[in-house]
Amino acid sequence: VVSPGELEKRRRPRQTANQRTSDTSSGAMKLALALLLAAAASAQNENVIVLDGSGTTNPSKYFWDILALFEARAKPVVHMTYRAVGSSTGQFEFMGEDNPAGAFVPYSDFGSGDMPFNEEKYQSLQGANIEVLQVPFSLGAMSFFDNVPDDYQPEDGVKMSACVLADVFSGRVTTWDDPAIVELNEGFAPPEGEPIVVYHRTLGSSTTKGITTYLFEATREDCPDKWLEADVGSTIEWAAGTEAVQGSGGMSAAISATPWSVGYIDAGHGIRDGLGETALCNRAGTCQKVSAAIAAGGVQMAAEEALNKAVMPSDPKADFSKVSLMNMPGDKTWPIVAVSYLYIDADQTETGSKGPLLYAFVEYVLSDAGQALLAEYSFIGVPVDVKALGYRALDDMRLASDAKKWTFETSTVKGGGQEDYVISAKRRSWYEYELGELDASIHSHEDEFHGDGDEGDHDHADPD
Repeated sequence: VVSPGELEKRRRPRQTANQRTSDTSSGAMKLALALLLAAAASAQNENVIVLDGSGTTNPSKYFWDILALFEARAKPVVHMTYRAVGSSTGQFEFMGEDNPAGAFVPYSDFGSGDMPFNEEKYQSLQGANIEVLQVPFSLGAMSFFDNVPDDYQPEDGVKMSACVLADVFSGRVTTWDDPAIVELNEGFAPPEGEPIVVYHRTLGSSTTKGITTYLFEATREDCPDKWLEADVGSTIEWAAGTEAVQGSGGMSAAISATPWSVGYIDAGHGIRDGLGETALCNRAGTCQKVSAAIAAGGVQMAAEEALNKAVMPSDPKADFSKVSLMNMPGDKTWPIVAVSYLYIDADQTETGSKGPLLYAFVEYVLSDAGQALLAEYSFIGVPVDVKALGYRALDDMRLASDAKKWTFETSTVKGGGQEDYVISAKRRSWYEYELGELDASIHSHEDEFHGDGDEGDHDHADPD
C-alpha cells in the first residue's frame, strides 16, 4: 500500500530543492492572494446573487468546476456553493419537510442525487403543492473495488458474481479462499483463511441504494434467497462484522488503507483513486472491470436498453421512482448504472434573482460544454432523448415576472458581453485561470509518470 503522500511525490516532476520551495511558495501565495481578493470583492458587493445546493457526492467535483466557472465569468457577482453530503441528505434538504422555518421550506436552492425521489417522498411533495422537476443529467457506473495485494491479484481482477457478492456483504462468505470465490478465479490462491474486510457506507447513500438494488435484481433468478427486497435502500441493516464508513472519500480511504478489503463506490471515484477493480459478472455472464466496460460503451448500453423498455418518463414532473438501469441485458453491458438527477422546484416566482441563476446553471449542465465536461470526472452524458427531457424541465421552470435571464457569451459580442447578466467565456479570474493551468500541468506530469516503466506498478492509494 502506497501512502497518498508517497504517490504524490512520484507524480511530481523532478526538481531541485530550491525550485520546489520557490515554485510551491510562489504558486501558493499567488493563489491564496487571488482567493482572498475574490472573497473580499464578494463581501463588499451587497448585490451578490447566492445559490446553494446539496446532495450526492459522486459528481461533486463536476459541480464545483462549473460553479467556479460561473463565479469567475458572471456579471454581476454571484456566489454559488454545493455541499457533497449524499443523495438522501440532498433530498431531505430539498424537501425541507421538517424545517423549523416551516414545513416544506427547503434548506437549499436545488438538490442532486443518484436516485429519484421514491413514491412516498414524491407524493409528499405533491401534497405540499411542490412541483419537483427531476432532471437526468449524467450516467455513472457504480462498482465494487478491492485491495487484494498485487502478489495475489489476478491480471484481470478478482471475478465476482452477484450471488457471491451477496454472500460476502451478508456475512455468509467471510474468507478470500472460500470455494465460491476460488471457483470463479482460476489460479487465485490467497492465504488460507484470509478474512474479507467488508466496508459499506453509513447514513443515506445513493450508492448503497444502487448497489443493494443491483444485488436484489441480479440474484432474483439464480439465487433469490441471497438478497431480499427488504435489504434494498439507501440505508439498510448490514450484517454483523461489516464496517461502516462515511462518504465516498471515506470508502476510498478505507479500501486503500486495508489489504484484503472490499467495498463499493462510484466508478469514477474508484478509478481516479487507483483502487483495485473487482471484475463484476453481468447478466450475460461476462466478467469485466468497470474501466473496460466504460471503454466498450457498456454504460451507454444500459441506458439504451432502459430507453427501449420505456422505463423513464418523458415528463420531468412525473414520478421517476420506478426508473432503474440495474442488471440490463447485453454482452458488454455494465450491470450497475446510476442516473444522476438535479432536483428543481418548478416554481421560482418568489426566489428573486436566484431563479434565473438556477435556470442558467441547469442550462449549462445540459449544454454540449457541460455534458462534455462530465468525461473529465469519469461520468457519461445522457443520450439525446434524455437530454431533451432536461430541456422540457427548463420550459417548466416559472421565473418571476421581472426576472432577468442570463445569457452566455462564447465568442466576443462587442458591448453586449459587458452588459449585466452575462456569463462570458472572455471574462476570467486569475485564480480560475491559474487552477486550469495547474490542472493541465498535473495531467501532463501524470502522463509522464504512467509512461515511466520504472514506476508503472499498480499501487493502491487514496488521493482525493
